[in-house]
Amino acid sequence: MLNLYLVAVASLWAISATAQPDSIRYAFPTTVVSATRSAQPAAGLPYALSVVDADTLGAPRPAVSLEEMLRVVPGISVDNRHNLSQGDRLSVRGLGVRSAFGVRGLKVVLDGIPLTTADGQTQLNNLDLGSVGRIEILRGPSSALYGNAGGGVLSIRTRQPADAGLRLAPRLLVGSDGFRRVQLQASGRGAAHRYAVGVHQVQSDGYRDHAYAKMRGLNALIHRRIGEKAELSFLLNAHDAPYLFNPSSLDRATAEAAPRSARSFVVRQGASKKVRQTQGGLSLRYQHGAQDVSQLVLYGIRRSLQNPIPGRIVELDRSGGGVRYVRSGRWRTLRYTGGVDADWQRDQRDEFGNDGLPQDDVGQLDDACIFDRVQYGERRLDQRETVRSTGPFLSLDVPLSRRWTLSVSGRYDRYRLAADDRHIQDGDDSGARSLGEFSPFVGMNFRPHPLLALYANWATAFQTPTTNELSNRADGLGGFNPALDPERIRSVEGGLRARHSRWPAEGEMSIYQLEIKDMLLPFQSESSASEETYYRNAGRARNRGLELALSAHPSARIDVQLAYTYSQFTFVDYVVDGVQLADNEVPGLPAHRTFASVRTYPFRSAFVGLDVEAVSDYFANDYNGPSPGSDGVRADFINGGYMRVDGRLGWKRSGWTVFAGLDNILDQRYSGSIVPNAFGNRFFEPASGRTLYAGCTWDGIVRE
Repeated sequence: MLNLYLVAVASLWAISATAQPDSIRYAFPTTVVSATRSAQPAAGLPYALSVVDADTLGAPRPAVSLEEMLRVVPGISVDNRHNLSQGDRLSVRGLGVRSAFGVRGLKVVLDGIPLTTADGQTQLNNLDLGSVGRIEILRGPSSALYGNAGGGVLSIRTRQPADAGLRLAPRLLVGSDGFRRVQLQASGRGAAHRYAVGVHQVQSDGYRDHAYAKMRGLNALIHRRIGEKAELSFLLNAHDAPYLFNPSSLDRATAEAAPRSARSFVVRQGASKKVRQTQGGLSLRYQHGAQDVSQLVLYGIRRSLQNPIPGRIVELDRSGGGVRYVRSGRWRTLRYTGGVDADWQRDQRDEFGNDGLPQDDVGQLDDACIFDRVQYGERRLDQRETVRSTGPFLSLDVPLSRRWTLSVSGRYDRYRLAADDRHIQDGDDSGARSLGEFSPFVGMNFRPHPLLALYANWATAFQTPTTNELSNRADGLGGFNPALDPERIRSVEGGLRARHSRWPAEGEMSIYQLEIKDMLLPFQSESSASEETYYRNAGRARNRGLELALSAHPSARIDVQLAYTYSQFTFVDYVVDGVQLADNEVPGLPAHRTFASVRTYPFRSAFVGLDVEAVSDYFANDYNGPSPGSDGVRADFINGGYMRVDGRLGWKRSGWTVFAGLDNILDQRYSGSIVPNAFGNRFFEPASGRTLYAGCTWDGIVRE
């Protein structure tokens, strides 16, 4: 892999060397990013950093999965579970694959407001993908800037408001399996303000049985100038999902023979989810000087969940919030960014036995009445959980010469996690844990040529278990799992960004190695009737990888994008039930993932696009096959590779856009994701077959 890296560096250097050094025409495009907590040109940063603009992706899409926008980015895996109850599973360089639901190991920020709570978990339910305009992706350990961010950062920005007056953008989309999306966005600007407000509703019968879903939401972003130097911003997201049915996972034989099916036990238990979440924040930005900026952010979240799963019913009432202060600027030639984050979170968690649905209701329910009909058993948990964290940080960029820049960052995080066990019939399991860690980062950027940038970095990261991971104990006790430790990560990385001297093409490459101590891994217990996911630590694991991306424009009417990810994720020291699993592959992560997209504009108002994604097979459990002493065929523990082809087209005229798409054109039968280490070998979550969608949107100024 190192030889491949050196060859690529030499090749791109040779390509770039034919350019005129003083040519402005062939210089790197000035892309300014803020994922590093201050606005900086991307070409000069020692990070693996990608930017995705929604407007460059072509015709509108269903906007139900981040996969639609992030497939073009190497190194990040978005497992579309085709299950709105569970949502996407995101992992960057293998970190985050442990998530049973939601996102772990990544810091997610929306318009400067954290969506990630104090314990490091992120729920993306309230993110309206139809209003997203831009995503910045920072790949690799980012704890030196963000704390609980071992995998990286997703910084999401809402689509920019209209240039003037009032702009309305209604959208209607329908598709296979009863899919319907209705959306209305309004945006505008005035002398001292700008705003973007959107509402949407999504409803679907689902590709699989027992997969009905309905959700609606509001997204509002308002900016107000205060004098010449200050701006106040207000963000509000509200999400209401009256019902999200969960078809759960299947074993290999059933997934291949009956991919649309859901197990009868799952249906009888009324597996589903009802969620309400409101999140908002205020941000005050003050411009001290041309390059000296301060920002103060206050934010809060409220979430309620009712979640029947096989074996038990979970109810959660969450509140949380925090404050962030950041100051960035220059002192002589030195660029600095520093500040402090303080977060808090309080969860009231109640769990009951699940006695299932009345026999007459089984298979007859498809809406919110399922929560009135599911029968509660005895109480198993009554627990209040709190998390408090603080994290001061400082980042310095020091230009050593015209071509060399040194970047140094550091952050100290302190966490206190406490559980107050109120279900004392089985004993008082209350307790608290205090965790702390310093996370440094050192990086170097080298610009030997206007069209070539090379970088290298070394970093550590620190990831706490979430409250959900700590409270889900296979022994059935309350309180937090005392045997579950944080992940600790050490990373080394090198990479480059290059632009061709004559062709309108640019590319990037990165190579890395992560050493992970106490990697958090999910499993399901064979001794419990519940399908709840529990967690344990692997002693040591090693993640190695190579990431390549290319964007080219052979002509004014053709765009081409390529992304390739090579991953080698293995255990170094991991003992389960007395069995050493060293050299086994970490489950849930393919070795090869390739994506190619071609977009063409046959004439000014038309658009045609074709996407191809190829994913290699990968193991579904830690043993990489049947456990020692058990019966089983190794193939039943492997998620097979696949190639998926998607097509779409659109036509614009007088503000109207009419579009259509056909996903999985070849009708490949595959599982888009797995449940690692699932009980009963039920690892597989079948993806949709051939899927058609079509819609229209209007985008126009209604008032100047």
